Amino acid sequence: MTADLVTVLLQFQPESPELKQRRDYDQAARSFVSQLSNISASHWSKGADTPQDVLAVLNPSVNSIAYAFALRHRITALADKRSIPDTLKPGGATWNKLVLFLETFDPVQMRYAGQEWRKLVDYVEQIARATGSPGLAIAPIRSAMTRLDSTTGTFTSTHLSFVQLCMETRSYAAAEPILDNYIHSLPSKIPAAVREGLEYSVPCADVASSGEYIHQGSGHSDKITLADVQEYYLLGAMAFLGLRQFKKAQQLLEHVLIAPSNNVANGLMLEAYKKWVLTSCLVGANDRTIPRTANAAAVKNVKAASKAYEALAEAYTQLGNLPKLKAQIRAGAEIWAEDGNDGLVSEVLESQMRSYVSRLSRTYSAIPVSNIANILSGSPEEVTQYLDTLIKDGYLNARIEQNDKANTGAVLRFYLDPTNGPLAKSEKQQQQALFEQTLRTNILAEQVKNADYRLTLTKEYMDNLRRQNKKQGAGGDAMDMAWDDGLDAEEDLMTDLH
Repeated sequence: MTADLVTVLLQFQPESPELKQRRDYDQAARSFVSQLSNISASHWSKGADTPQDVLAVLNPSVNSIAYAFALRHRITALADKRSIPDTLKPGGATWNKLVLFLETFDPVQMRYAGQEWRKLVDYVEQIARATGSPGLAIAPIRSAMTRLDSTTGTFTSTHLSFVQLCMETRSYAAAEPILDNYIHSLPSKIPAAVREGLEYSVPCADVASSGEYIHQGSGHSDKITLADVQEYYLLGAMAFLGLRQFKKAQQLLEHVLIAPSNNVANGLMLEAYKKWVLTSCLVGANDRTIPRTANAAAVKNVKAASKAYEALAEAYTQLGNLPKLKAQIRAGAEIWAEDGNDGLVSEVLESQMRSYVSRLSRTYSAIPVSNIANILSGSPEEVTQYLDTLIKDGYLNARIEQNDKANTGAVLRFYLDPTNGPLAKSEKQQQQALFEQTLRTNILAEQVKNADYRLTLTKEYMDNLRRQNKKQGAGGDAMDMAWDDGLDAEEDLMTDLH
């Protein structure tokens, strides 16, 4: 039976001339997945760990669908044992095969084997956790996500489990490549009939968006709820806070606050709002206005429960009034600690101190460190070391000079010309920064364009268009909507997210 199984598994050859047409590839892939799904579990284990082992015969990057099925059945059989066998542990033969597959599979083939893909991704995390090394699952999962969808822009349950894993292991930098990508789609309920005959009609096509092949029926994700999306953004913001990338954190926190709600705020929104108030101070946003798309009633609820944070932010905006800010911090010490925000509050105080020193450049070209020490309530030696750290970390375009002859001690001297000093940027560096920003803007614009296209496929859009055409009456030729007749009414995509 092993030879017969290998023959079956090698039937689908993606580079075969007969499969050059997308429709032919699509039909063959679907048929192949259906065929493998009907093979009993006992057949997959025959010949294991022998020269005829299917995992040794198949190439994970070429025979990806077959390899995914074989590997999933192999791990399932091994996992049924009471203890994890050595071959499944990190460094073991089967573990290495699993990692290799997640890093090298053919992404087009995995569009057709979503359930196998997700199970293998889940397995790598489960094994890593069971062996006490959850961090070892981060790199393979990230590879699997980016190979399936290079933009990782269609949200899946793997997004949430991945960022949870990164936060648990404090691997903030490891999460950044995923968090930096815009989420442009949620797994939709658009039936295959709607896509029939359109440009993005089959999963193997060079689709404009991963939302065309990652949907609620593809198997790549568990069911998504609003809380899942909010938690992802909240944890992502916390990862950026850990990396001291406060502007990115602020943006993700706003994503939590503008999520749809029925005039009621949940706990995730409350936690996000408290962090958002503090983070807004860190990015220098004196105008703490939540985007207008947020639900007004829900925002009112979270504000009422965050008065201590509002008072702290108000004290922060009174530039130069460090004593008041410190008093507010001391008064709410128990609140910050209970909410787990004491570290963020310390950052706010540190930010105010940096802002005070930075604003001195507007008035002075040079100032004795002893004068600064009087305001910051520290010794000249401590403040000198503090200022030196600010310069090295890129917060100040200045230098410290020792002025022993004038008997005034150290002096902080600012570079008034931005082309001089430690923060000076060359013209080439400025052009590179502009180029990178332009590239990010173009990517986002393309994703918005694709989202608009997918919107035209929804029944809600068609119903609205039909109503508009009726209002116009005989004023022009109405669009022929006959192709949409007979489709079952689709449930609103966000219904399950309330």
